[in-house]
Amino acid sequence: MKNISYFLIAIFFLSCSQVHLEKEEAAKVIRSAKEYPKVLEYDVYTADPESAKRLLDAGLEEAGIVTVDRTQKMIDVGKPIVHFTEKAKPYLIRIDPKYNVQVVKTADMDLGEILGIQLLEDKKSAEVEYTLVYKNITPFAKLIDRDLTKPKTQRARLSLFDSGWKLDKNP
Repeated sequence: MKNISYFLIAIFFLSCSQVHLEKEEAAKVIRSAKEYPKVLEYDVYTADPESAKRLLDAGLEEAGIVTVDRTQKMIDVGKPIVHFTEKAKPYLIRIDPKYNVQVVKTADMDLGEILGIQLLEDKKSAEVEYTLVYKNITPFAKLIDRDLTKPKTQRARLSLFDSGWKLDKNP
């Protein structure tokens, strides 16, 4: 009887020491380390004709979000040819006048769902596959070369420390 009780106690301690990483905990660690949700930004070079062409091709002038100067005098070379309207103000983040760059918001990026967790052999690290979703998509999203309506799959490696799971910065 004594042996059985020792055996049961040993099984209890072994089962308690099992390392687990739940989806909720993985999401919490990733969201905290990567600071989700966050704004997905895009740089508009206001003095660059190529950047102006991209805005025109995206239909942002027709939508009343920007105006583009079609002609420029030699004395005005290097000055902005792209101007933002009142309609664009909610999407303007910051400006760098030194380089004639207006940073605009294209969407809010957030962790969607945890697709899977693979606990590695050492039981002290895990590979986590998750999705990024894009919300509050702005008209400037047309400037990005990917479809923001579809989630993007990402991977992260988490390591177990005495204080809990943490994101590996350099996996």
